[in-house]
Amino acid sequence: MSSRELINAFFDCLRDFEHSLERCLDLFADDGAFEFPYFAVLGMPTRFQGKAELRQVLGMIGSRFSAFTVSDVEIHEVKQGDALFVRYHTDTFIDGTERVYAQDYVTQLIAENGKIKVLREYFNVIKTARALLPNGLADVPPAAD
Repeated sequence: MSSRELINAFFDCLRDFEHSLERCLDLFADDGAFEFPYFAVLGMPTRFQGKAELRQVLGMIGSRFSAFTVSDVEIHEVKQGDALFVRYHTDTFIDGTERVYAQDYVTQLIAENGKIKVLREYFNVIKTARALLPNGLADVPPAAD
């Protein structure tokens, strides 16, 4: 698949996340990586590489969110290589609650041999901490000096 086809397939997975973890995992190369550069401020790993780690992070996301509405998609292809930058918005309910998790993303996707080599997502980690951490922002570690 091309990078454009891969990002669209990834969005399809998000729309039915509770039933698509394996399909989503299959979009990544065996040594593919899912990166969250700002997770460090939450005391969380910033890179998940290889099928086992990808399964771990996708499972973590799936444990809180079963389906996302994806909207406002803007895809910007790079001139060289099979890569792109994407801006998009998601809305979902936090599973087991009536709380809405709304997030805006800027994502870089790098494809290699028809698979995702790197998917790097930038977003508001404060919203993520409130949604994913058991005690919300109270679980965020103090900033490193």
